[in-house]
Amino acid sequence: MKKGAILLMGLPGIGKGTQAFKLVKQFPNFLHFDTGAEIFRRINDPHFSSDKVVGEQKKVYEAGLLNDPRWVAKLVEEQIRFYAREGEGIIFSGSPRTLYEAKKIIPFLCEVYGKEHVLVLLLTTSEEIAKKRSLNRLVCDNPKCRYSTTKKYSGERCPNCGKKFPFAKEQKGEDWKISTFETRLRQFYERTLPALNYLRSLGLVEEINGEKSKEEIFQKVLAAAKQKFGG
Repeated sequence: MKKGAILLMGLPGIGKGTQAFKLVKQFPNFLHFDTGAEIFRRINDPHFSSDKVVGEQKKVYEAGLLNDPRWVAKLVEEQIRFYAREGEGIIFSGSPRTLYEAKKIIPFLCEVYGKEHVLVLLLTTSEEIAKKRSLNRLVCDNPKCRYSTTKKYSGERCPNCGKKFPFAKEQKGEDWKISTFETRLRQFYERTLPALNYLRSLGLVEEINGEKSKEEIFQKVLAAAKQKFGG
């Protein structure tokens, strides 16, 4: 199986991470890199508690805004270099999030793996469905995992790391979730959409209907990945 990079993109809350977790099980020489989870780990890492830049980025993250693209691009490039040295491919969920990141990260991926081994899958859906999924989202609070599922799995074991999911009532309230989703949605149109248009100009984007069931979406994602990388 060829190595390369698969980037899953789309509106906030659409299920990019869920698809990445499923896909990586089918591609053993690929690793899942969740940009949001990596940012979460970095801003909550005690080793960086006195780092001024990390402290500033933590405030940005908690406000539901996109982090400084220069800082994020540097973080992502570090991981690309590491995984490439280890001979691994990468499955990204939610990256790049800005035009700056796209112009820094994509050429680097093409250099490392070759443009023919870079695949961008855009999961398309309405804002209404993305919002509904976001409000029903439950995330593993293990910073090394961050697996996402739905509220019906409150208190059950995470299938990825084994830790119990928090109970839905322990998570932040509905008003906070709605406000955060709307902020993230604005950020998507203002900052991520230009990045997507840039990727389209490079001929890298394939669209998949993200309004289907998780399994139906996965079968389309899997077929596109197998066509590109074999397996």
